[in-house]
Amino acid sequence: MPNFWSKAGQFISEKISGSRTQDEDFIRVCEKMKNAEKGLFSLKALLQNFVSYTENFKKYFSDFNTSIKLIYMDTPFNNFTEEITCKHQIIQAEFEEMNKKMNILFLKTSEWDIIFNSAKELIKTREEKRKIYDHYEEKLAKINKNKNKDKKYIERNEGKYTKAASEYVEISEKAFNTINNSLKITYELTNPIVDEIITVEKKLFEIMGQSLKCFTNNKERFSEIKINSDNPNINKDSITYDPIKYMNEKDLMKKISLNRTLSSNLIPSKNLSIQNPTENISKKNTNPILERMSVIVGFSSENNVKPNYGTENYNNIYTSLRMTNSFGKLNKEKFKEFHIIEDDFD
Repeated sequence: MPNFWSKAGQFISEKISGSRTQDEDFIRVCEKMKNAEKGLFSLKALLQNFVSYTENFKKYFSDFNTSIKLIYMDTPFNNFTEEITCKHQIIQAEFEEMNKKMNILFLKTSEWDIIFNSAKELIKTREEKRKIYDHYEEKLAKINKNKNKDKKYIERNEGKYTKAASEYVEISEKAFNTINNSLKITYELTNPIVDEIITVEKKLFEIMGQSLKCFTNNKERFSEIKINSDNPNINKDSITYDPIKYMNEKDLMKKISLNRTLSSNLIPSKNLSIQNPTENISKKNTNPILERMSVIVGFSSENNVKPNYGTENYNNIYTSLRMTNSFGKLNKEKFKEFHIIEDDFD
């Protein structure tokens, strides 16, 4: 056994120039063991924290669903966007199933921490034996260079060298085999786990693909829905807005309509007639004022088309009434004078 000063000198020497004995095969297998152990810890942490990986995906689908629900609620696009949210909910449910399976796999990693414990202990013992061997190997090399050394001294150190070398070889083989056996155990334990993870991933993406497969013509579907919603003959739910419907003082409607500023381009449309309305008055109509209003907005008792009593049409009604008189249609001169008339209701 080397004395303290010899060991101290050896320690300093190895720090400067490295160990005397360099077993490349053993160094390589130790490096493989370190990488495998690091990978085990990483995979175990992944399984333990798997929920945190899926939370962002689940939040994405949840936020997306909330957004389109708010945007398309009570619109012609609602049915189509509901299909999207339903498919997203299926994907979210699969993420939940995946979380459960990963948690079960994590429970199978409880013994991973001790796989390399025996190998590590043998590596420490081997390192001590290596230092002893290196000491006597170096010492014997120096003795052999000095021919004046006592023969018994040489034989004694040769015996110590032989013993140190034998112990070093024995522990090296044992440690090497233990490391390889630990690596085999590592593969036996992790192969099924990795296989299960990939299988779960495959199922997840297959379900995602199947769920979203139907959305291949989204642009065309949006366009078709828009066209149908703009067509009053197809869209039976279209609503004509009439703010007067909700006014409490309906008697003021005429005043409001007359008091609106007339634009210079206010010309009667095709549906507006400023000819003598008495030409179309039905004998059955007992109220000539209503019949006159009906004629102005294009109402005909023959085609049963109901007039629209919205604000815009009321403006047209009263404008047209002012543009006509009991003597018939206004001439151009009177029509020009009409535009400078201002209503003043105090």
